[in-house]
Amino acid sequence: MDETKRLFVIDDDKATLTVLTEYFEHYGLKVYPFKDPPDLEKELKEKEPRAVLLDIMLPGISGVEILQRIKNIKPDIPVIMMTGYTNDERRVESLRKGAYTILTKPFESFEEVYHVVNNAMDHYIESLKTTELARRVEETKRLEKINIQEIDFLKSLQHMIGEAEDSAFVLKNAYALLKSFLNFEYFGALLTYGNEVNIQIYPKVSSNRKLAEVITNILLRRMSQGAVNAKLTSAQDDYQSLMVELSTTNTVYGFAGLFRSTPFQAQEEATFSKFCSHISVTLEKIRLFQEIKTLSIHDGLTGIYNHTYIINKLNEEIERAKRYHSDLSVMLFDLDNFKDVNDTYGHLAGDFVLQKVAELFTKRLRTIDIVGRYGGEEFLVILPETDLERAYVVGERLRTGVEQEPFIYEDHQIKLTVSGGIGLYQQGHIANDLIKIADNNLYKAKREGKNRLDYD
Repeated sequence: MDETKRLFVIDDDKATLTVLTEYFEHYGLKVYPFKDPPDLEKELKEKEPRAVLLDIMLPGISGVEILQRIKNIKPDIPVIMMTGYTNDERRVESLRKGAYTILTKPFESFEEVYHVVNNAMDHYIESLKTTELARRVEETKRLEKINIQEIDFLKSLQHMIGEAEDSAFVLKNAYALLKSFLNFEYFGALLTYGNEVNIQIYPKVSSNRKLAEVITNILLRRMSQGAVNAKLTSAQDDYQSLMVELSTTNTVYGFAGLFRSTPFQAQEEATFSKFCSHISVTLEKIRLFQEIKTLSIHDGLTGIYNHTYIINKLNEEIERAKRYHSDLSVMLFDLDNFKDVNDTYGHLAGDFVLQKVAELFTKRLRTIDIVGRYGGEEFLVILPETDLERAYVVGERLRTGVEQEPFIYEDHQIKLTVSGGIGLYQQGHIANDLIKIADNNLYKAKREGKNRLDYD
């Protein structure tokens, strides 16, 4: 895959356009400057940029409209908006339309602009790699030379499993399919997830503890042998077993086995091995889907939910609060003097701080609470079933947690505080209303000295 970092810069200010172009080209980026909005469909297709830097205000057309057009053509490309207005409603509108983040003119430093653009490109390129990998897996599967029996297996597997996201569901249906092609009494599979091991046996043997132990021991013994001997036949306590590794080119997912009282023949070994290759491909599809899903809803730096997904979750919680007449609060936090961290210790230190704050928030919230990166150094926290008084208690726990946390980066201890604003849901509110209330209270906290939490 071509990993060249190509950037579109769209700005009607010729001086800004020239400076940005020269600065980014100095750092090795391929820059395409546009004083006027180009033919987006043509240019995006031909030049395949990895990010777009777009001014919110353009002559004769809103930058938000250009953002929407870009997202209609390439939904996943990061678009970074620029504006000289700090309280412009188009800032919020841009984020709602899918902007990656917003930079305020005049820029504090071009290094900061480069850092944001470069990070956005890295995230986008990684997502493109994942998509390309998924395509290659599908292409490899299509090009495999398989015999008639394998085709029957594959068609049946796809018909029953489809686009399953649950490995246990895959194994259960694989067992049902295998019964049509092979003679066996039990089907068992061992899947590994990091340090965890999941064992499935069909049909269920919960009433026969001894048999469950026999099959489990055979599967565990096969796992302990690693990748040696892809196929293994063995006898234990009057049961014959046939074991096959579940793996693709680079990943071992576990092992599958057939069990019966009579020995297995060579042809049955071959058939089972072919069938297991399709189970492995299905497991690979599940893994790729989960990775793509994770990339699409999580912030690439902090690992918490991204702006788009946290807003979707807020809309869901509003609907739930409306339906059940329950309490709902949101909190918007902003790191105080975060620019000083970047200026004093560097942007990598800033990234470290954002990651640690996200981690601290996650650990100090309840399971039902939701936290996401709203943009830049802002975090949005959703508190279902929580009134204003309890929201303040939670918010203070987060605020004091940051204040007391020793952020140790390399040999430096970074002192940090946050300011926050709370918004309480009232019947008739939509997501923007809640965020606006919280945002107003956040600005009130900033004006009154920072390191505090305000509410109406």
